[in-house]
Parts: sequence; C-alpha cells; structure tokens
Amino acid sequence: MLLALLSAFALSQAYRTVTAIMATGLQADFALSPASLGAFAGLFGLSFGVTQFFMGIGMDLYGLRRTVLSAFPLAIAGAALSAWAPGYGWLMWGQLLIGVGCAPAFLACTVFIARHFPASRFAFLSGVGMGVGGLGLLLTGTPLAWLVQRSGWRSGFALLAVLSALAWLLIWRCVHEPAVAGPAP
Repeated sequence: MLLALLSAFALSQAYRTVTAIMATGLQADFALSPASLGAFAGLFGLSFGVTQFFMGIGMDLYGLRRTVLSAFPLAIAGAALSAWAPGYGWLMWGQLLIGVGCAPAFLACTVFIARHFPASRFAFLSGVGMGVGGLGLLLTGTPLAWLVQRSGWRSGFALLAVLSALAWLLIWRCVHEPAVAGPAP
C-alpha cells in the first residue's frame, strides 16, 4: 500500500521540477518572459502549499485513501490541460490544478506510515519514502528531458498525465484503510 502511495509522491516530485526541462519550449511557444516563466514554476508550490492544510483535514475526516483519490485527479486534469494549453493562461490553470492535486501526496505517505507502522520505524520508513519519491526527480532528469527534447514539452505533460492516471489506479486498487470509527455520541 505504501508503494502505491509513493507513486503519487514520486510524480509530485516530477511535477515540482519539470519546468526546468520545459522552460525553453514554453518560452518559445508562448513568448514568456523570465518573470512569466517564474510565475508558472512558482504556482505549483503556491497551490500545493496553500492546500496542504485542507488535505490534512480531509485525511483526518475522510481518510487518506479518499482524500488522495479525490485530489489526485486534479493533477491528471492539470497535466492534460497543460499538454493541450492554447495559451499561457491555460497553462497557469493547469499548473494550479497540478499543485492542488499533488498536495496530499507525501502527507498521505507520512500519515500511512504513522498509522500502520510502529513509531520506532517512522524515521526509517519516512526516509525510504523520500528516497522512493526521489525517483520522480530522476524521471525529470534524463528520461523526460530526452522525451521533451525529441517531442516537445507537450509530450512531457501528456506522459505525466498518463503516469498520474496509472498511479491513481494503483492507489485505488491497492490502498485500503480500516473503517474509521465515527464521532462518539
């Protein structure tokens, strides 16, 4: 179950760094200034950070499975929107959706570890989770950079949308939580 959740976290890491390999194509296609490119890159972090608090509340109230399965489709939609964006405004909307959709990714992993493993294993398993999540950073290194160089930045967003949909399906299939007791009368 943890590996399924980590797949979303790895993709979150990929989305976080993808602007660096797409910058040249984005600037060329939309005539972006450095400030506009910076705003595009920063919107992921802003939307991600602003919604983290609400994702934590969602996990407490509805469970991490429901929260991730409800939020992560926004990342899929944002990546698809970005892949077919006709202009900079659409690209920004895509980035906003990606940030919100990825917001519960690592939080869900840490909550899962805290709930399902002994406290003495928390630091070790969180470290392993960070390491596995780092695979998303590796994805935006050579493999995705090669794809973007060969086929353009839109293909990079399209691939990330497909991988995100597969991660969502993996979470839907593999992650199950015990029923959460309702509030006391």
